[in-house]
Amino acid sequence: MEKTFVLWIWKFSAIEITLLAAVAFSFLIQAYYNLKYFLSATKTKKNEESSPDGVSVIVCARNEESNLMELVPVIMEQDFPKFQLIVVNDSSWDDTADILKALQVSYPSMHVIEINEDKQMMQGKKFALTLGIKAAMYDVVLLTDADCRPTSKNWIKEMTKGVGERKEISLGFSGYKKYPGYLNKLIRFDAFIAGLNYLGFAKTGRPYMGVGRNLCYTKTAFFRIGGFRTHYKLASGDDDLFVKEASTAKNTQNVFHFDAQTISEPHKTWAKWSFQKKRHFTTAPLYKGSIKFSLMLWPVSYFVLWIAAIALSIIYPNSILWGTLGGLIFLRYLIQFIVLNISCNRLKISKDLVWLFPLLEKHLFLVHSMLYLHNLVRKPQKWN
Repeated sequence: MEKTFVLWIWKFSAIEITLLAAVAFSFLIQAYYNLKYFLSATKTKKNEESSPDGVSVIVCARNEESNLMELVPVIMEQDFPKFQLIVVNDSSWDDTADILKALQVSYPSMHVIEINEDKQMMQGKKFALTLGIKAAMYDVVLLTDADCRPTSKNWIKEMTKGVGERKEISLGFSGYKKYPGYLNKLIRFDAFIAGLNYLGFAKTGRPYMGVGRNLCYTKTAFFRIGGFRTHYKLASGDDDLFVKEASTAKNTQNVFHFDAQTISEPHKTWAKWSFQKKRHFTTAPLYKGSIKFSLMLWPVSYFVLWIAAIALSIIYPNSILWGTLGGLIFLRYLIQFIVLNISCNRLKISKDLVWLFPLLEKHLFLVHSMLYLHNLVRKPQKWN
């Protein structure tokens, strides 16, 4: 048997052996990534840590009158003994100020900070967020956006367990609402995979980012690194670059549970979503070199696997080889299907993302590659 295998391998040229090695190595990377990071994201132990004495929930809003009318009551009805809600009205020109005044009648404990346009000192929401953190009554702050909604009344409790006592940073998952249409599926899948990435890396002791739609940390950690001092000129980075600078393997935890997540309103057009993605990609070059290399392995190994397998099947039309290649690719998809299915069950996400993931991930890899290259060729100067 061994002799037959050696003779079979001997028939291949150097190019064919290289392609075979590329397929095998790429498959191993894909399997490792799924089991090491994606599956690890779901393995959060039941958190028995106590909750902090108090929490400051901070929402920065610009022209979010309708969203605030829905969000404020949802947050104020959270099942948590002691918390405050701070809403920073970031230079809105709609009726946000009037809506907040009306809401304060029903919720007098809500603290509102008004920022005029001429006082806005940073791009994006960093100035507004800094003011909110400075005004926070409690050391533990929990962040979300005006267009987000917690999935349960236990959101504050689940996201803040252990923070301030054992941990300084808590990373949560934030998905998007389900609507008909392919774009919506792609946006939800993008957020799903991104969540598995940063939560899985954090679980394995390599935290590198979080999302401001569902992020918790202490004021102590924020001011220890100087807030957003090193990247205040960038419109993005109030979440991922902060986590990159403030997090360690010991002070950061991930929370992978339905009760601890938020759901956001997705973009309805390709143009708006691609604009958002290009803005997010501006912070990626500032990640640590080891993190950038690890993140690159996933898409690169995916493309290499397919390109090498197709090339090999063309130049060496052999039924045994085709069966081997097909078996490896099938096993790769089976592993990922199982991992994604487990993740969907934990987060109570619609299973349409699992059944369509072979198509969605191909499209996502291509879109990400094009948008990332677009940013390299034509560097954005300003984000509105």
